Amino acid sequence: MKALKSALAKRVLADPSATLQLRAYLASKNSQPSLSTTVATDDVISLHSAQEGTVLYRLTVVPKAA
Repeated sequence: MKALKSALAKRVLADPSATLQLRAYLASKNSQPSLSTTVATDDVISLHSAQEGTVLYRLTVVPKAA
């Protein structure tokens, strides 16, 4: 897996709660037999910031570019 270098990724990884949510999401995706046939309902991370309050981000698995 490539290192996440975007500003949003750095904010998510800096927040312990959001990091745990992301880790749980990735673990559930890796334990399922096929990413393309399964639709998850818990694909949202909540990130709290002082400026914006609580913001919800929807996670999406993107196929690897050729």
